[in-house]
Amino acid sequence: MGLCLGLAGCQETIVAEQPAASCGADDMSHLMGLQRAQLESIAFTQPHRILGPDDAATMDFRGDRVNFELDDSGTVERIYCG
Repeated sequence: MGLCLGLAGCQETIVAEQPAASCGADDMSHLMGLQRAQLESIAFTQPHRILGPDDAATMDFRGDRVNFELDDSGTVERIYCG
């Protein structure tokens, strides 16, 4: 019995890592400074969300989703994956 407990302590611990970001946010820097209405008129092919300063958002990480963060005036101030 002592041998089994000793072996259990030697098991490798696997830590989950966040998936790599692959939404293409870096390629969308030309959209910085657009207004919400302008973003909403674009037909994006990947999952995306437009987040205002007081908007609620889930905390789940999706590497394929692009997030557009707006400032108080509704202007894109940050573009990132998640």
